[in-house]
Amino acid sequence: MSLTKKQLEIIDDLFETGGDETSVLQKHNIPRKVWAKWLADKDFTDEFAGRIESSKRQSRIILSKYLSVAAVKLVQLCNSENQETSRKACLDILGLQHDQLSKTDADQPVEPSTTLDPATASKILAVLAENQPATEIKV
Repeated sequence: MSLTKKQLEIIDDLFETGGDETSVLQKHNIPRKVWAKWLADKDFTDEFAGRIESSKRQSRIILSKYLSVAAVKLVQLCNSENQETSRKACLDILGLQHDQLSKTDADQPVEPSTTLDPATASKILAVLAENQPATEIKV
């Protein structure tokens, strides 16, 4: 069964209004019983799920476009005169690196994606040292 024009309008409106079911159903005079029936219909839910996946895909594309800009800005902030800003930027870089590493397959060797200049690397190491509890070294 294909979707009706009304069902497609409802789906369109849901995405245009940010998902406000109540107002969309009221606007189109759709009773809750009809809405529940549509939600049980495979064609309707497949179309709905397809639109959600499309939105997620669009979001990932937009985010990936600006990921490199954000990474460059974080590296620049590591050299900030404000120590707290510098520290937070270094921690954010480490967090991003950790997230990236956790997504890779454990069996595959991990290649570093960028090279840090020595000053930035030094600041990151200093932040790491600050966050480690003091341990006594026994010889």
